[in-house]
Amino acid sequence: MPCSCIPRWPQAAKSQLGDNFVIQARSHADRELEVHLAKNKNGLSKPTAAEYAGEAAKEFLEVLRQVANTIPLPGLGQAVALATKIIEACEDSHATLEHAQELKMHVKTLVTLLVDGLKGKKEEEIEEKLKKDIEALQQDLTYIQRKLDEIASQHALLIIFFRTINRDKVDKCVRRLDNAMARFNVRSPLKFYSNQQKTLDSLNNGMNKVLAILNNGQPIDSSLSVVPSRSIMPANGDIFYGRDLLVEKLVHILTEAGKDGQKYARVCLLGPGGMGKTSAALAVMAHPEVRKRFLEHNQIWVPCVKAKSVSLLLDTLYSSLGTTRNSGNTLRDIISEIKASTEPLVILLDNFETPWNVIESRSETEQTLYEIDKISHVTLFITMRSSIPPCDGKHWQTFEIEAVDGDAARQIYLDISPAGNDDPMVTLLQTLGHMPLAITLMARRARMTGLGAGKLIEEYDRLGTAMLGQAQNSVDAKHSLDVCISLSVESPPMKKRPDAYELLASLAMLPVGTTYGLLTKWWVPNQPNLLDALQVLVETSLMQRRETHYFVLPVIRSYILTPSRFPEGVRIAITKSACNFLLQHNSSPGDLSFKEHADALSAEEGNLQAILLDISEADPDLIKAFLVLAKHQLSTRLRLETIEHVLKLARQMKGHPEIMGDALTCYGKMLFSLDRYDDALEQFSLAHQEFLSIPNEQQAAYSLLDKVQVSMHMWPLGISQSERLQLIMDAKIVFERLGDAQGAILCLHHYGYVIGQYGDYEEGVKLLTQAGDMFKAFPDPLNYAKCLHDLQTVYYWDENYDAALESGRAAVQELKQFREYYNLTDSMELVGRPCS
Repeated sequence: MPCSCIPRWPQAAKSQLGDNFVIQARSHADRELEVHLAKNKNGLSKPTAAEYAGEAAKEFLEVLRQVANTIPLPGLGQAVALATKIIEACEDSHATLEHAQELKMHVKTLVTLLVDGLKGKKEEEIEEKLKKDIEALQQDLTYIQRKLDEIASQHALLIIFFRTINRDKVDKCVRRLDNAMARFNVRSPLKFYSNQQKTLDSLNNGMNKVLAILNNGQPIDSSLSVVPSRSIMPANGDIFYGRDLLVEKLVHILTEAGKDGQKYARVCLLGPGGMGKTSAALAVMAHPEVRKRFLEHNQIWVPCVKAKSVSLLLDTLYSSLGTTRNSGNTLRDIISEIKASTEPLVILLDNFETPWNVIESRSETEQTLYEIDKISHVTLFITMRSSIPPCDGKHWQTFEIEAVDGDAARQIYLDISPAGNDDPMVTLLQTLGHMPLAITLMARRARMTGLGAGKLIEEYDRLGTAMLGQAQNSVDAKHSLDVCISLSVESPPMKKRPDAYELLASLAMLPVGTTYGLLTKWWVPNQPNLLDALQVLVETSLMQRRETHYFVLPVIRSYILTPSRFPEGVRIAITKSACNFLLQHNSSPGDLSFKEHADALSAEEGNLQAILLDISEADPDLIKAFLVLAKHQLSTRLRLETIEHVLKLARQMKGHPEIMGDALTCYGKMLFSLDRYDDALEQFSLAHQEFLSIPNEQQAAYSLLDKVQVSMHMWPLGISQSERLQLIMDAKIVFERLGDAQGAILCLHHYGYVIGQYGDYEEGVKLLTQAGDMFKAFPDPLNYAKCLHDLQTVYYWDENYDAALESGRAAVQELKQFREYYNLTDSMELVGRPCS
């Protein structure tokens, strides 16, 4: 039987040398083994099986080079020597170069085919075209060696930081060799030997002998063979919370399917990287019910993260199943191995997105699944970084894994860093979106540094996902959040559609997500292939969809928003779209479109505020736009963050007193609504000065009334009655001179309230009733509602509860349509007092 440690040729270029050549190589390797054993007797350490396998491969190539030197063709021996150096470089670069293994196999296959096809020929028997092809091959190999030397000469940190550039270099080398292989397949008279299986058996027996000597220290009968075993299902980690319900569902499906003649299950566990798909799948496989249903040797672990082609996927399946048959058709051998037993078998294809995302070979990958799916006693269990199952989702029972809940997130963190149980931890976990991998890596950082959650939040805001783990290579997703996310961001579907990355960057600026309609109308109106880009983001699970909303997970947002990764053009475009959106929804209470605009602003409020807070450079048009958002918050949910940032930007500008006055007025009203009367009075005084400097007497007069309104709530402190009445009269004179009827009515309103506050209830009611009628006729429904509210208050002071109740009810009814929550609450409270 073949030995599991012997590398198999890729299916696309599988060929073996003749018997004599193989025996020569094997004999040479055996002689080297004797030398190793002799050294071992002198006290040197015994080589491991892996070390011996590497040495045997090198000796095989040395024999290959010696045979090549006997062929009367200049350059062939040198080409094989170059190939040997390249393979050694690939071995040395295995930890940092993703495609080094593929490159190594390409080189070995090509030179083996070449030497095998030419050995024993005379120079005149070799075609001129073939000679030119060999010269070209020598140039290709020289180019590849130079590129590998460039990578090898880099500092270790540079290899990590420039992993993508290095990988691209190796990919280019692989493509160059692919062209060379295609060239020889077309032009060269090389062909497969009919005795492939005999040669393989000979090689296998030789390696079995080697393994026996290494293991036992003595020769054994060469007829004995080592039976390859199936891959062992990895153990799940000890820290595993928040997935009990999901695990139970999956266990039930896997154990119940296949009974009573039913077909075995086809299960697909989907979701973004870092959510714990593999951990959940391994927990399912370790469940007692699953172990009872599927014996240990019938639980097949197939790690697909490195299977970047169909041939590598088949090789991984072949190895994981412990396949012994070698007919030359790998898929047929795999199917035969599965069919060899009728016991229930479960195949866990982990990280199946890697082979599935190779678009060019997706149909072949799909066919592989179909062939396995036909076998009745097989359960297929797949994990994928995607939101869409393979094969159009047919026959799959699909589960999409989400973030864990708050309790599970806290338990994961505390199991790793028990000292981290401080108050900001909840905020820290929310910042990480309750993603298990992010929590795990952050907790490790806390344990190693001793930092509390508050400081970790500061560092995360500064450094982003880069602070969460360091990887040994570009597929080490368990130890680095950046690597975990990059596996999706740099996947083939994303590389094929650059517009998908631009859309991802746009969505990263919208933390609460948005709808398809708003994307097309406001946020990315100029994206021609929005649907295609959305599909790619869904396929790679970089974007989530909840009902009608599309959004990006917090840690992925942090990764994308890193300045070195974020396209500045996207930031400019989204900021411009936000300004357009705000200016097109700038209506005031009482306008017909107010409610529609207020609803739209509320829906996008979180996105708009996030965009604003990211802006550091002042611009007049931008500040005008975001003042719309601040005023919206004034009439809905009171938030100081937006208006304070607007003021910070406004203070950077010179020569825009009107904008500054508007911002100060909005800030003063926000503080007034929060009962911070002294601070509000200060802001209104500053706004008054800004408007006078323009000069804008009308706006300055309104600032005087704002001061009066604040002082009425500071009574009996603050401005005296006479000062208040004087401010009202000063404003009234300005309004009458400028023909501002609305401002003049507002003065009447305030005058009535002030004198009512000081005990002249009858006159106060008279003036407020008169002002209310004028507002209603104007019409000014918002100020009419506010006037009813103040009239209710004066009636209450006068202990005229029936009239207070009537005015209060009318005020509540009017204020509802404007969402004036502050006044609405006061009015409802006053309505309740007379009733009690």
